[in-house]
Amino acid sequence: MNDAVIIPDTQAFDLEARDGALYRIFLAMPRGEPPAGGFPVIYMLDANAGFATFVEALRRGAVRPQGTGVKPAVIVGIGYPTDEVYDRARRTFDYTAGSSAEATPGRDGAVARTGGRDAFLGFIEQVLKPEISRRCTVDPARQTLFGHSLAGYFVLDVLGRNTPAFSSYVAVSPSIWWDEERLVAGLAETQKAPVRLSIMVGEWEQALAPLQRDRPEAQEMQARRTRRAMADRAKGFAELASWALGPGATVQFALMPDEDHASILPIAMTRALRFVLG
Repeated sequence: MNDAVIIPDTQAFDLEARDGALYRIFLAMPRGEPPAGGFPVIYMLDANAGFATFVEALRRGAVRPQGTGVKPAVIVGIGYPTDEVYDRARRTFDYTAGSSAEATPGRDGAVARTGGRDAFLGFIEQVLKPEISRRCTVDPARQTLFGHSLAGYFVLDVLGRNTPAFSSYVAVSPSIWWDEERLVAGLAETQKAPVRLSIMVGEWEQALAPLQRDRPEAQEMQARRTRRAMADRAKGFAELASWALGPGATVQFALMPDEDHASILPIAMTRALRFVLG
């Protein structure tokens, strides 16, 4: 008996950036003929950690689009050639333009490398998008960038500084605290654009969840969450983005009750699909 679990209509392949960096690309394609303009395409970051969940959410929703608002789409997961959930060193480098005010040495005494943001976006724009267009019939006017946590920070950074790269942006629990000044400066430079932006954050990302309140490290956890102010910063950024992008843009903010930094992701994926495909 073959004990491998196969997700139908998906494939994975490695793709090399121009600087030699290797990425593992996960691709899910709809069955049937594409619409006249091509399928919408969603580029998701941290694909090792969530590609299968996202694909299943899309497959379920697309069975009954008249009830869910979810129509067939291509999902492109951008990950790394590893069997681990995250490649933390590489994602920190790829998603950031510079260090964080909170940067501290790891257990080995080293501070994580940062600054790969422009090269990573260049890989998406110059290498990955053309490759996907060769493999699938996609609509270049309906492209979404989806990211969670530090990947959500990258999503907002691209929104501000490279607005036309995507038509929709979804940032889940974005780590705005990493370098809020850069994100705000990026919005100040952006052009008015009819893009769509959704920012979601969990209720228990700024406050402690009930199950955490009696833990020995509760005070330290609360201090860190207060300092990072995930919910307040996300709401404030959504308000700034709405003003910066202008009346032609659609900006949506949601505070998700009873969700924390990890548990928010599956439900956020379902909401994101409705937002970008409805």
